[in-house]
Amino acid sequence: MRHLYLLITFVILATAVFAQKISLSKYKFGSVTQQDFAPKIYSIDSNAQAVILFDKGVATYVTDNADWFNIEYVYHKKIRILNKNQFDLATVEIPLYKGNNLEDKVDRIEAVTYNLENNVVVPTKMDKESVFNDKASKEYSIKKFTLPNLKEGCIIEYTYTIVSKNAYNLRSWYFQDKVPVLQSEYEITVPTLFDFIFLPGGYYDLKPETEQGFKAFNLLFNNGTGRSEVGVYRATTNHLKWSLADLKPMLKEKFTTTTSNYISKIEFQLRSLNYPEAPPKPYMSTWNELVTTLMKDEQFGADLSGKNNWMSDELNGILKGNDALNNAKSIFNYVRNNFTCTDYNALYLPENLKRSFSSKKGNVAEINLLLIAMLKKAQINADPVLLSTTDNGKAYEMYPLIKKFNYVVARVTINNKVYMLDATRKKLGFNYLPQYCYNGYGRLINDPPTLVNLLADSLTESKLTSIFISNSDDGKNLQGSFTSNLGYYESYNFREDTKDNEIDNYFKKIKDGFSYDITLTNNRLDSLKNPDEKMKIAYDFSFNLNEDIVYFNPLFGEAYKTNPFTAATRNYPVEMPYKTEEVIIVNMEIPKGYKVDEIPKSAKMKYNEDEGLFEYIVSKDANNIYLKCLLRFNKAVFSSEDYESLREFYGQIVKKQSEQIVFKKIK
Repeated sequence: MRHLYLLITFVILATAVFAQKISLSKYKFGSVTQQDFAPKIYSIDSNAQAVILFDKGVATYVTDNADWFNIEYVYHKKIRILNKNQFDLATVEIPLYKGNNLEDKVDRIEAVTYNLENNVVVPTKMDKESVFNDKASKEYSIKKFTLPNLKEGCIIEYTYTIVSKNAYNLRSWYFQDKVPVLQSEYEITVPTLFDFIFLPGGYYDLKPETEQGFKAFNLLFNNGTGRSEVGVYRATTNHLKWSLADLKPMLKEKFTTTTSNYISKIEFQLRSLNYPEAPPKPYMSTWNELVTTLMKDEQFGADLSGKNNWMSDELNGILKGNDALNNAKSIFNYVRNNFTCTDYNALYLPENLKRSFSSKKGNVAEINLLLIAMLKKAQINADPVLLSTTDNGKAYEMYPLIKKFNYVVARVTINNKVYMLDATRKKLGFNYLPQYCYNGYGRLINDPPTLVNLLADSLTESKLTSIFISNSDDGKNLQGSFTSNLGYYESYNFREDTKDNEIDNYFKKIKDGFSYDITLTNNRLDSLKNPDEKMKIAYDFSFNLNEDIVYFNPLFGEAYKTNPFTAATRNYPVEMPYKTEEVIIVNMEIPKGYKVDEIPKSAKMKYNEDEGLFEYIVSKDANNIYLKCLLRFNKAVFSSEDYESLREFYGQIVKKQSEQIVFKKIK
């Protein structure tokens, strides 16, 4: 601050020289006419139930004779609501930061609903009593209001101002929404004292209009005599404006981790403070600096390097000999089975590890940092890994932006082999992470702080299903066995979704899924209670055929019945949770008294040469039919350019797997 105050004290008044001003938007608050109600359908989306006509934000640095900068945000939004299903757009929530004595203030809220009645635009203003406060968290509160007199076809408009004391944190801007947006603009005016990195997102081109200028700021400073005076700080400013038009809605489709990865947005990170006549002062730390800070932080890693003798008695009862891997498994099982996770979105400890150990519960950071502390106490190499879950969006690989991470897991190295552990899920095994952890890259909190590969492409899920069908000894029925060896994550999801008292109901649903009467016996769910193993689902069955013509799908219920890609187009990647290999083998004896009238033809399709493969191979002899169906993807994430061909590929799979064998009774 010394350099800044010197400049204020000796400032020479100068005439500000501005580049050509960026034109202000033509939209003004209250400028609603009959023509605005004319469209019944908008060309950007003929099925739209609501359209955001205009959305604008302006962020400006101000001082108002204070001792430091504030940021003033002015928001203005106008929406046409065509269907009552979108009335929720008229309820507005304003998140306000309230941590570290930097509480945001909101004022100048105006909100109006416009309806067209007898060709006259009739406004209904929201009264002040409609604005209320809603609790969100320790760090945030919410100001909330709902506009009045909502009718289908109405237009709502609102504006409000936020004054933030957090000068180091510019609010992000999202250009897209869940409904189409005709115009979205964001403007910022920032003194060059603050050097921000701009972090654009989405698939729209985000190139701002820019200009430089000067602005006088009245700042309160100490004149050296113990009294404060107001000085004028004339700063060069950067003015940037992002503007996009005709934005399609951002809706979550099948095989999407989170739309926040692809929604069009601009985010900001302060890199340095550039005081006059001084070298830049870094604000954003390096990864090495962040690791050092975290490992000294009492709310993160400080306890990991301590003696932690308070856990010795418990730990001695857990350890089994000197085998490091067996001891690591024992410690993991102890923490997983005895501690309850209360929050799956956390990086820090609310209390120390000793308190967490005693209470047997805590957030994800508490449980997995405790796991690491116990492993270290047992002389096992273990370190924290920060990551961002799929719902939280991707973290930036280059920049150490701690706010982008929301989860902590453990990385263990034993005999040069790496194991990834998360003890927060009761039904998750050793060396497995939940699927939501595979969202790009994590960051090892150690020296060096290397990237940890958590790409979906690093996972492969395999499934093998075998179906054997033969004639009964008396020739009156068909009987056989069904066995499906699940992949690990399908096994995990089954354990999570199926309770003990629902097992019988699960097999009843299988029985009800057949179009003919079938009897299931010897139902089995192997390894249901063992989270370290993959499951096997098996049952025996019998059924009879009485019709003269029988249509029979040999894949039972394993076929894809619908195409998972329903949208005609897609502007962001297809994110499968892992690479896959699904194999179905059918060995079927031709029913006695019947002949094969029709049988599906064999087919083979490659996707993008070696990225995917579908095979449907059928053969038969005098007594039997053999079928092998294979679907393999050698990658998990596909670009938006692949969407149309991927959709067609799945369409062919669904069509082929729906084909049936036709048996005709021998007369």
